[in-house]
Amino acid sequence: MINKVLETKKRIRKTLGFYYRFIKQYYKNKQVFKSIKNLDEYALTYFSVLKNEDVNEIDVLHRIESGDVIIVKNLIAQLNLESEFQALSKEYFDLDYDELKDIHTIKSVEQIVDDALRVRHSVPNLILQSSIMKRLLKPHVEKLFLELQPNLRLHLPYKNVKSHEAYIESRMGRGKLNPHGQHKDSWRYHPQNTINVWVSLTKATDKNGLAILPQSADYQPKFNDKLQEIETGVKTYPSQQWVTQMEPGDAIIFQAELVHGSIINMTEHTRVALSMRCTPTEPDFHKKVAYNYIKIENESFDNLSQSKLSASGNFSPLCKDTCFGPAEKKQSSIAPVEYNEKYIKLNVKGAIKQFPRYCPHAGTDLLNGELNESGELLCPSHRMCIKGKESH
Repeated sequence: MINKVLETKKRIRKTLGFYYRFIKQYYKNKQVFKSIKNLDEYALTYFSVLKNEDVNEIDVLHRIESGDVIIVKNLIAQLNLESEFQALSKEYFDLDYDELKDIHTIKSVEQIVDDALRVRHSVPNLILQSSIMKRLLKPHVEKLFLELQPNLRLHLPYKNVKSHEAYIESRMGRGKLNPHGQHKDSWRYHPQNTINVWVSLTKATDKNGLAILPQSADYQPKFNDKLQEIETGVKTYPSQQWVTQMEPGDAIIFQAELVHGSIINMTEHTRVALSMRCTPTEPDFHKKVAYNYIKIENESFDNLSQSKLSASGNFSPLCKDTCFGPAEKKQSSIAPVEYNEKYIKLNVKGAIKQFPRYCPHAGTDLLNGELNESGELLCPSHRMCIKGKESH
């Protein structure tokens, strides 16, 4: 009898807690909506990765839906938001905006985690991301659906983060301060019609940035539901991925259903990016989670309360393939001369070179890696570049 009473009290507290948080979130969302900046007057320039040419704004959404990656050069300056990013950095990290790249030399990992958690759901951060998203979506749709859960990702140098990854993931989850393997956002319960906007606040290169497999929305690779990343042994085609070459303030826009992931940070600096999401139509929520989205229509605010409370989503990502047909046609897979559990031998530009069988970072099988133009073996998980040794 006592156990039943305790269980009943526990359920009541859980239910009351849910509704308390929901109501609190509603008023926070409304506060954000009232403070969104009008950035309509500012012009933006867009560039297509697949076509390698400038794109008219009217064509941007179509290009994204076709699996393209769109670059917006110097978005922060073009939208006149430098002072807002400076204020955000000072308030939550006590650093100037241009000092963020060196935050790992100033603060401990524990302090950086604390700061990043504080800024994640802060009202200034939500206002800033919603203002950017509203500007990007408004030329294309009458109804705007904005997710109010951005991530300010401080991707620390690997040498600083490698002994702290378990701690970071216990506090923040994967991919916020440490590398995030290849994935689709729907594996992490996001709506299947999500669009990602990724603004780089520091340089983002092939040594610390983001890697995306264009036109891979229809590729439904097998994934590990627990890790929410691609399953071991399933191809990611690293040599065919587009990788970031971005200056501070640049942005990219792409479908969240394109296979993408972090590049392990092998530089001396922290790579900082603001990662945001929206949907061009009403969010097609995952059957397990209804994320915190708001709708803006005719300058009015809708909290989408019914969708969030009724858990009406019925979408669940497919998990079936081990290879992607269009990528297979390019025949970029390696052809080992010899391999065992310790090493892989490859013919690299006429010379036989020996590589380790498994990546030293997270133990990924490098038989699924591919060679880059420099003859290095790319890890299929986080693109660690591994140099081979001459083999006789």
